[in-house]
This record gives sequence, C-alpha cells and structure tokens, in this order.
Amino acid sequence: MTMIDYSTDSDQTAPKQTVREKPAEPIDKLKPKSPEHDKVLSYLLTRLDYSERMMSQFYSRWNSNEMRVQAYINLPDYERQLKEMNAKGLPPALVQITVPYSFATIWTIVTYLIHTFCGQKPMFQVSAYAPENIEPARYMETMLQFNADHTRMILRLIQWFLDGEIYGVGVTRNLFKEEYANRTAWTQNDLGGLLVPGMGARKTRQRKRQMVYQGNDVSNIDPFMFFPDPRVPMAEVNKRGEFVFWRNYESKMTLLTEQRNGSLQWVEHIGAMPSAITGDSARSQRGLLAKGTSSAGDPSVFRDARAAPFYQIDQGTINIIPKDLGLGDEEYPVKWLFSIGNKTQIIQAEPLEYDHDRHPVSVIEPSSFGYAFGQPGTLDFLGPIQETLSWFINSHIQNVRSAINNMWVVDPSMVEMQDLKNPGPGKIIRLKRTAYGQDIKQFLQQLNVQDVTQNHMGSMEVFLRMGDVLSAVNDNLKGIQDSGGRKTATEVRTSGEAGASRLAARARYISAQGMVDITEQMALNIQQFQDMEYYLAVVGKEGAQNPITIKPEMLAGNFYFPVSDGTLPIDRTALLGVWKEIWLAVSQNPLLMQKYDDGKMFEYIAELGGARNIAQFQKAGAEVSVMPDAQVQQGAQSGNLAPIGPPGPRGNPAGGGTSSANGGGAPRPAGPPQLPTGGPSFTRPPG
Repeated sequence: MTMIDYSTDSDQTAPKQTVREKPAEPIDKLKPKSPEHDKVLSYLLTRLDYSERMMSQFYSRWNSNEMRVQAYINLPDYERQLKEMNAKGLPPALVQITVPYSFATIWTIVTYLIHTFCGQKPMFQVSAYAPENIEPARYMETMLQFNADHTRMILRLIQWFLDGEIYGVGVTRNLFKEEYANRTAWTQNDLGGLLVPGMGARKTRQRKRQMVYQGNDVSNIDPFMFFPDPRVPMAEVNKRGEFVFWRNYESKMTLLTEQRNGSLQWVEHIGAMPSAITGDSARSQRGLLAKGTSSAGDPSVFRDARAAPFYQIDQGTINIIPKDLGLGDEEYPVKWLFSIGNKTQIIQAEPLEYDHDRHPVSVIEPSSFGYAFGQPGTLDFLGPIQETLSWFINSHIQNVRSAINNMWVVDPSMVEMQDLKNPGPGKIIRLKRTAYGQDIKQFLQQLNVQDVTQNHMGSMEVFLRMGDVLSAVNDNLKGIQDSGGRKTATEVRTSGEAGASRLAARARYISAQGMVDITEQMALNIQQFQDMEYYLAVVGKEGAQNPITIKPEMLAGNFYFPVSDGTLPIDRTALLGVWKEIWLAVSQNPLLMQKYDDGKMFEYIAELGGARNIAQFQKAGAEVSVMPDAQVQQGAQSGNLAPIGPPGPRGNPAGGGTSSANGGGAPRPAGPPQLPTGGPSFTRPPG
C-alpha cells in the first residue's frame, strides 16, 4: 500500500511528494462496512448511547438554569400581545420582569475564581521534594505559563468555572499538539554563486513551513456534549471511568485537512446522520435570548442546500482489550483514542500512550455532595430566590398599575361610555340628558385601590440577603460599598477578605478537583513529548529579563503539584506599600544592607508602581562592586577599610568607645575590629 508523504524540511517552500510504503496502522483494519469495522463501531456506540441516556436526565434542569441566568422572558408571546392590543386600540400589556440576580451572582463567583487562579504568574504551581528537582520545577512553571499564554487559556478557565456554576459540572480536554504554519523570513543569497564568488549579495524574502508551537492544547467541552462513564462520579471519571466521549461539529474541509496530515482516515466514507438522532441544539436553551443557536454547527439546524453540512464527530478514549476487538495482540486493558463521524464511520483509532495514563479530561463539580453521578449547580440553589424576587417586584408593579388605571363604577344610562373609555389626557366626559342637574356621584364613582404590596421592596432586601448568604457573595465582592461614610482602603480590603473566606474554600476545592489535575497532565505531556528548545524568561527567577534557553532535558524531574489555598493574590497597590516598608527597613539597617541589594529592591518597587524604564536613569559608572570577605578582613586589619556606621562619641568613627585620654572609659582592646556574622560593608577611605 502506498501513500503520499507530505513532510517538509526547513529549506522547502512546498510539500515534497514521494511514494513510499506505509506501515500498517490500526485504522487500516477498520475499512468501511467491513465486519471488523462494524464490530468495533457497535462496541463504541453501545457505551456512547448508554452515557447519552444517563446524561439526558440532567437536560431539563440545565434548561431551567440557562433561562434563569439569561433572565429570560418569552419575547415572541409578548410581541404578539402588543400587536393585538395596538390593533384594537388597547393600552400596552404589562411586562413581566425577571430580576437578573443569578447572572450577577454567578459572574461575581467566576470573577473571584479567575483572580485567584490567574491573578499571578506563574498560574500553575510546581514544586519538588528533592533539591536537584527545584530548578527543573521552576523551568516547568515557565513552560506551563508559556503554554497558557500561547493558547489564551484564561478563556478556557472562565468558561470552565462558568459551566461549573450553571450546570454543576465543568469539563476541559487536554491533548498535546503541534502547530505548523508558513512564516516569511529573509535570506541572503550570493548573486554570483559558485561561478563569480563575491559578486554581491542580496536579501530575498522566502516563505517556509515550520513548527510554530508545540505544547498542550486545553479546550472546553460543552456539558450537553459530554458523555462520561455513568458508573463513576464525573469528577473521578478520568481516573476510574472505563470510557469518556465528547462531541463537536467539524466541516468536511477540516476533516480532509486532518486526513492529509495523517491524523484521520476514511473521511470520505462518513454517512449521513441517522434521522432518528436529535441534534444537541434542541437540548440546550442558551440561545433563546440572543435568538441564535445553542451549538454552532449542529447539522440538525444547518440544513441549507447551499452549504455543505458539518459532521458530528464523537471523539473519546476508552479502555479496551485490543485482541478481543481485533486491533492488536494485547490481552490486557489499553487506553485507545477513537473518533466517529455521524455515528456511521470510525475515522480515528490509535493507542493513547500518555504518561499520566488518564482520560484526557479534567472535571470540576463545585457544589458536589460526593459519591453520586451528577451534582447540582449554584443556580439550582439560587433559582427559587430569583423567582421570589421577580414575583415581589412584578406584583408591586401590578398593584401600582391598578391604582393608576382609575377603576370606576358607572351607570351607563347616565354617562357617555365612549368618553369614559378614551385613555387620552385632558378628556371630557359627557353626561346624557337624563343626568342633567343631578349629583354626579350618584352614577359615577371611583374605586379606592389599596396598595397591599408597599412592603414588598423591604421584603426583597431580606431575600437578597438570603441569596447572598447562600452564595457567599457580599456587597464588597460585587464592587458595592456599604453605606456609613467613607472607608479607608484597609477597611475595604479587610471586609472583602472576610467575605471571601467561603469562596476561598470553594476555590481550594476546585483546585484539588481540577486545577491540579490540569497542571499534572500538562507537565507530564511536556516531559513526554517536548523536543523543541525555547528561549524564555524564567518566571520568578532573578534576572528574568534576560531569557535563557530551556531544553527538554532541563524539564525532567519528579514534581508535585500543590493545591491552591484559594485566597486572592495581594493587589499591586498593597504589594507596593509592603515593599516600600521593606526597602526603608533595609536601607536604614547596615546589617540588612549586607545581605540584601537595596538598589535592586528600589528597581522592583519602581516596576510595581508602573515605572518600567527606571534603569535608563542610572548614572554612568554607578555600579557598586562587593569585595570578598577575605579581602575585607585583610583591609580592616591593615587599617585601609573602616566599617560603615554613625560616628562614635568624641570623634571615634566606629563608635567603639573612647580612649582614656579623650574623656575616660575603658581602653579599646588591640587587634582587628570585631565583625558581626556575615561581615559588614566596608568602603575604602580616600587616599
């Protein structure tokens, strides 16, 4: 069997096509409509369908949460009522208001989590027990931060935390990838070549296909498209589950490109989606308010003949015994990666040989009760609070509206009813002839409407307080200052820290569930697959402004991944104040000046304050050299060096006492001066 080799080297601008013998791959055994293919496909779909049935029991609850967080109102019905009333000349219908309390609370929690986990660099903490692994751990933190910056992982983490609060489960998938792209470079060519060397050189522009990124690729999995093994808790499925599937939609062009790169096969044999399968967009309601689709690319929605439909791709990892399925000789469980197109054709089948030996997903369930398959989300607890708040304000509006509408008791035989029904201001109500000269109060009387909802606004405050207690979100975390006059920055920060204690526990729980898991998977993937050298600044290392080359062998080591304490990192303003106090203490204490460089401290403080170009103001030749301790001791004994310090009494520069000739006191002992531990700083006297 032959194949086209699309590999390129650094000197090529277009792929080189050579015909060579292709080694046998597992996917070659799964030819379309073959008995081997149908056997494996049935094995996979049985487990996928089982998980789909179990996951569907959560969809109705998730739909309610999606509508709550959108503060959704049935706009089509409301618009229809308006049209009917305008056609009949009736006053506009009353709008039902849904208080967006859940939206504000959920985003406050997500904001806290983002500041906790992403408000510092490095985002991912790596530690080591053995001394020889401390430096590789620091390099690993730098590589993890580079992966996060390159893939904009903060977007993935925001969606991850948001899903955890709304649905009760958040899922990410992590695979190692290599990105290739064309890049333009300038090369210098000799115009004369070999015949006339030295004739001249000219720089030319040339496009080259090269690797632009090698590292981890973390992506989100929609809870509606997540199908784990339902026999274990979701948060533990990557370790204990037999299988995990996830779904997405891809165009045929994308799949053919991946097939050209050698990742997929049999793409052209993907059949049409079975008509009995309902698309995922019919399950989620998050597109109601925006009038869009809940799952972009869903083939059940996009059936326009002018554009080719997307394919439903079910990808997943599963523990199988290859010999039982005719995929290998192993008689023990092995983790494999499969991809299925439209539930009709397997287009990917290969062993998943990752060192972490887990399904490549990380699951968080922030409100977990433990043990069960499926957990509630924060919105499940806040839903009744929001609905009660909405009822309070809507009932109050209805009562006020009833009072404004002026309800009347009228004798239609005495009053012109058309004048009374006219809603316009400044109207004239005409009486009939039989009512002339009579008391109007006898046949026209306004009803008194009592406001029975005047206390509803106060009741709303009680329920708002109840919801805040339930969600551990106070006014300080929402950015709302309590009444009671001006407050200092310390008071505001202290109040916020006290209110964030429960959220800190939640963040610590999420860290133990998912963040540590992501960090460990990413670190092990880098150790296993990284072969590029990177020129990066080491995070947290002194002199990090001078990048160093990080080679794959510099990342080897046994690490552990600590759980975050869940507290917010200190803000830059408070950190600037702390470092100011430290710098003042060091600059005024000669003993501390021996141990710490106050000049570098000053530059760091300036950088914290936003002055990143402080180095350009240094004086020429202002560098201070530090003499070795042995040389300092020798200079002190010979009298060429004197200790820094305030002048002593009666002219003694070292403050070491006075002689008997200058005012009494014990005579100073002969010999070198007594040096404190570490040795003080000495300067050479003039001359």
